[in-house]
Amino acid sequence: MKKLFPKTNMFEEAKRQSDGKIFILEILIFVGVFLVTGIISSLPSLVYSMSVIMKKPEVLDLINQFTSGAITQEEYTAEFTRLSTDKFSTVLALFCTGITTILVIVFCRFIEKRKISTMGFRKKGAALEYLVGALVGIVMYTFAVGLAYAAGALTFDGVVSNIQWGFIALCFAGFLIQGMSEEVLCRGYFMVSLSRRSHIIAAVVISSVAFGCLHLANPGVSALAIINITLFGIFEGVYILKRGNIWGVCAIHSLWNFVQGNFYGISVSGAYDLDSVVKFSNVPSKDLFNGGQFGLEASIPVSVVLVIAIIATALTKTNANELFDEANAPMIESAVEESDVEITEPVVEDQ
Repeated sequence: MKKLFPKTNMFEEAKRQSDGKIFILEILIFVGVFLVTGIISSLPSLVYSMSVIMKKPEVLDLINQFTSGAITQEEYTAEFTRLSTDKFSTVLALFCTGITTILVIVFCRFIEKRKISTMGFRKKGAALEYLVGALVGIVMYTFAVGLAYAAGALTFDGVVSNIQWGFIALCFAGFLIQGMSEEVLCRGYFMVSLSRRSHIIAAVVISSVAFGCLHLANPGVSALAIINITLFGIFEGVYILKRGNIWGVCAIHSLWNFVQGNFYGISVSGAYDLDSVVKFSNVPSKDLFNGGQFGLEASIPVSVVLVIAIIATALTKTNANELFDEANAPMIESAVEESDVEITEPVVEDQ
C-alpha cells in the first residue's frame, strides 16, 4: 500500500502544522462548514430568484394548486424551479460557488491553522497540472458518452442551431469556479483534515462518501448516481495523492461538468440543463445506461470509466517533486515557512 500511495508533502505538512481531531468531530465540523458556506454562497442566487418569482403571477396559482392537492410535491417542485430559474440565475449560481472556496480557505488558514499549501495549492507546475487535468476530464466524459451511445442508450440529435456562444462562455467560466469549490471543500479541506489522524485511504473514502451525499437532494437522483459520484470522489482523491496538488482535480471536475452540459447537452447531476454545442437524448428504456433524468453520471458507462480511472491512476507513479522525505523533514518545513510571504513591522534595535 505504501508503494502505491507514498507520503507527499501536502499531507505531511498538514500533520505538522495542526493536530487532527477525532474522526466523528472532523465529520461534524465538515457538516457545519458545508452548511454555513452553502447558505452564505446561495444568498445572492436566492435573492435574485425571489425577484424573478415576484414578477410572475402564475407562481401564486401554482401555490394554490399545491395547497389544494391538485398537484403533487414533485410536480410543484419541478414547476416552481422552472419559474424561478432563468439563464442568468444559472450562471449566477455557478459564480457564487466561489464564495464557498474563499470561506473554506479562510477556515483552513485561520481556524485549522493550516497553510494554503496543505490544501494542494502548490506553485510549481500549477498551469501544466491544470491543463493536463482539463484534458483528462474531457477524455473521461467523452469515453463515457461513447460507451452509452454504443450501448444504444443515447441518440445523437446533431449540432444545435443558433448556438448561444456568449452563454456557453459564461458557463465555462462558471464551471471553472464551481468545480474548484467542491474540490477545495471535499478534498483540499476535508480529505486532508481527516488524513491527519486517519489512514490516508480511509480519508479518501470517507471524504468521497461525503461528496456523494452532497448530491442526495438533486433532481432524479438514484442509488447508482450516488455510487458514481462517490467513485468520482475516490478517483479525485487518488489523483491528488499521486500528483501532490489540487490543480489537476479542479480542472478534471470543471471540464467534466462543462463538456457534459455545454458540449454534449446532457443533464449535469440532475441540476443543470444547459445550452450546448451538440445534443444527445436519452433512450427511455435504457436508464441504466444513460442515467435518466439525473444524466449520464447515474449510468453504468460512467461507473466503468471511473473504475478504470481509479485503477489506472493508482498504478501511476507519484509526482517525484512532491514525495515527502522523512530524513529531510526539517529542511522541507523550513522551505515551506520561507515560501509564505508575511508582512511584519520592522524591528528597530536599541542604540
